Amino acid sequence: MHDTKNKNELHQTNSLIYQIFKEENTLAISPPLKNLNIVLSKEGFYKGFNSLVALASKLVIALIVIWCVIDPAAAGEVLGNMKSWSFDHLNYYYTYAVAFFIMVCIFISVHPKWGKIKLGVANEKPEFSNFSWFSMMFGAGIGIGMLGYAAGEPMWHIADNPDIRMSAIAITEALSAANIVLAEGADIWAEYDAQVTTGSIRAIDGLIIPKTESALESVFKYSFLHWGAGAWACYALVGISLAFFSYSRGLPLTIRSTLTPLFGKSLEGNLGHIVDVTAIVATILGIGQTIGLGLASFSSGLYNITGAQWLITEGGPSTASLLVALGVVMICSTLSALSGVGKGIKWLSNLNMVLSMGLLIFFVIFGSTMLAMELLGKGIFSYVINLPALTFTVFPADGPGSPGEWQGWWSIFYWAWWIAFAPFVGIFLARISKNRTIREFVVGAIIAPSLMCFLWFTLLGGTAINLELSGVADGAIFAKSLTGQLYEVINVMLDSGKGIMSFLIVLLLLTYLVTSADSAVLVVNTISAGGSTESAGKAHIIVWGIILTAVIGALLLAGGLNAIQAAMIVGAIPFSFMMILMGIALLKALYRDGLREQSLAQKETL
Repeated sequence: MHDTKNKNELHQTNSLIYQIFKEENTLAISPPLKNLNIVLSKEGFYKGFNSLVALASKLVIALIVIWCVIDPAAAGEVLGNMKSWSFDHLNYYYTYAVAFFIMVCIFISVHPKWGKIKLGVANEKPEFSNFSWFSMMFGAGIGIGMLGYAAGEPMWHIADNPDIRMSAIAITEALSAANIVLAEGADIWAEYDAQVTTGSIRAIDGLIIPKTESALESVFKYSFLHWGAGAWACYALVGISLAFFSYSRGLPLTIRSTLTPLFGKSLEGNLGHIVDVTAIVATILGIGQTIGLGLASFSSGLYNITGAQWLITEGGPSTASLLVALGVVMICSTLSALSGVGKGIKWLSNLNMVLSMGLLIFFVIFGSTMLAMELLGKGIFSYVINLPALTFTVFPADGPGSPGEWQGWWSIFYWAWWIAFAPFVGIFLARISKNRTIREFVVGAIIAPSLMCFLWFTLLGGTAINLELSGVADGAIFAKSLTGQLYEVINVMLDSGKGIMSFLIVLLLLTYLVTSADSAVLVVNTISAGGSTESAGKAHIIVWGIILTAVIGALLLAGGLNAIQAAMIVGAIPFSFMMILMGIALLKALYRDGLREQSLAQKETL
C-alpha cells in the first residue's frame, strides 16, 4: 500500500515536471511575427508609398540611364566586362544557388504537412479560375522566351553544346596522340573523318557530332535544363514565400516580409528598405532583358512581313527598329496597367494563351509532330534522369571552345536572368495565387509550365531541326539570327500564307510584351507601397512606365541587347543573395510552425 502511494506521487511529480518542461519549451519558440510596420507617406505625391524606397530605386535607375546616355561606349564596355567576369567567376555560385532553390521547392511540396498548407484563408476559394491563373502565370513568366527561343535555341544547341565540345576535345586529344597537327582554322570534324578514313586514328565511340542526329538527345537535355525546374523554381520560391508570409501570416506583400524569420522587426527600417530597393532594381533590369528579347523578335517579325530594310542590320534587328518597337509596346502596356490585374492584364493573358494554343495547333498539324512527340518523350526521360547531374555540374571556364565557356554563355546567363526576373514574377504569382496550397502552387508554377515549355521546344524546335536535317531548309534556318529563326521556319514550311502566320506571331508576341511590361509596373508599385496593391494611382503607373522605357532605351543605345543582358546579370547578383536567405527563412518558418503545433498537441494530451 505504501509502495503504491509512493509510485502515484512519483508519477504525479514526473507528470508535473514534464508539463512544466513542455510549457517552457513552447514559450522558448517565440510566436511568428505577424505585423511589419512599413512607414508610408500620408500626403503628397508619394501618399501611400514608402518615399525612401521609391526615390532610392528611381535614383539608382536614373544613374544607370544617365551613364548610358552620356557615355554609351564606355557604359557598354564596362557592362560587357562585368558580364564576362560573372561568367568566369560566378559559375559555381549561380549553379548551386539554383540547385538550392529547386531542392527547397521540391522538399516543401512533398512534405506531408507543409505541402497541404493553404496560402490564405482556410475556407476561401482562389480568386482566379485555373485557366486564368495558368494563363497569367505563363504569359507574364516566360511567354516571350517561348517565341524568341523555342525554335532558335535547339538550332543553336544542335550545332554547339557541352557534349559536342567534349567530343571535339576527345578528337583533339586523339589527333595529338597520333602526332597529327591540326592547322589553324581547320574543321576538326572534317579532319577527324579524313584521318579515320586513312586509318591514322581509330574511330571514337559515342561522339556527338554537330548538326547531326547524334546531337538530338543533348539538344533537348540542355534546352529543358534551362526552361524547366530551374527557371520555375526561382519564381516559385519567391511566390510561395510571399504568399505564405502575406496571406498566411498577414505581413505586407513585399520582398522584405519573406526575411522576417531571420531579421524580424529590423526589416521595418533601412535594412528592409535596402531589400525592397534591390528587388525593384532587379525587377526593372530583369524585365528589361525579357522585353529586349521580345523587341528583337518583334522587329524580326515585322521584317519578315514587310521586308523593310531599316528593320534589320548585319543579320539582326537594328537599334532604330528596337526603339520604335519599344515605344509601341510601352504605350500599350501602360494603358493596360492602368486598367489593373482583373481587367487589362487578365484579358490580355487569356488572349495570348488562346493565340499560343493556336500556334501550337498549327505546328501539330503542319510541323514534324511525330518527331516532336518522340523528342518530347525521350527529352523528358533524359532530363529527369540527368537532372541531378545537370543541376550540380559546373564546367571549368577554360577559355574558347571549352564546355565552361558554353555554360557561361547559356546556363549561367539563364540563371542570372531567372533570378533577376524572380521578384517580378514571384510577386505577380503570389498576387494571383491566394488561397492555393503549397503543393498546388508547386505543381501549377513548376511542373505544369515546365511541361508546356518542353512541348513548345519539341514542336517548334523539333520542326526546325527536321527541316534542316532533311535538307528541306538547306541551311536557311541556321543562317538566321536566334530571334529570326522562328519566322524562317514559317517561310520554309509555307509557300503561301506565311505573311498571315507571321502577323499572328507578331500579334501574339505583342500581347506577351504588353502583359509582361504592365505586370512589372504594377509589381514595382506594389513593392514601393509596402505591399499594398491599391496605392498605385495613374500617375505612378505612368511614371514607372516612362522609367522602364528610358532604361531599356538607354541600354539599347549603350550597346544594344548585349548591354541589356550585362546590366541584368549585374542586377541579379545582390538579389540572388536575398533569394538564398529567403529559402532559409521559409524553411525556418515552416519548421518552427511545426514545433509550435507539436508542442501544443502534446500539452493538450497531458
